[in-house]
Amino acid sequence: MKRMPGLAARLGTGVALSAAALVLLAACASSAPSDQERAAWAQWGSDAIAANGVGVGGVFATDASSEGVTETYPSPQALHAVELRCIGTDRAQFTLSYTGTGESTTVTQDIVCHDGGLLTPIAIPTAVGELTAFTADATSPDGEGYWVALPQG
Repeated sequence: MKRMPGLAARLGTGVALSAAALVLLAACASSAPSDQERAAWAQWGSDAIAANGVGVGGVFATDASSEGVTETYPSPQALHAVELRCIGTDRAQFTLSYTGTGESTTVTQDIVCHDGGLLTPIAIPTAVGELTAFTADATSPDGEGYWVALPQG
């Protein structure tokens, strides 16, 4: 059998490089977002709300203890769905409270964030009727990122 003296060394080098790459990836994944990233997320949220004309948004919380952000309407609005969007985290749980001419109700919705991409709007319960107020809040496991909830007609 022919010996290959450099094979073990080459394999060892490959394993060492792979381990170094994993350490580097782990370090990148665990780093906190920069102030610039957070500012960009907030701008993304402001732009999404402005483009929709109505909506609320905010920075993620890590628990459901916050009161949410409320938008009230001076006259009842015929809004039928809410688009939920988020950026800066992988998953989010939204708490949505609807007050309308028919009734008031609160629902929760878990979503997968697609880096701020458009998602299918979620229907507002028909029993609510026309909206007079809408409150939304969102949490994420890491408490990082930004969310918006955009009511639609």
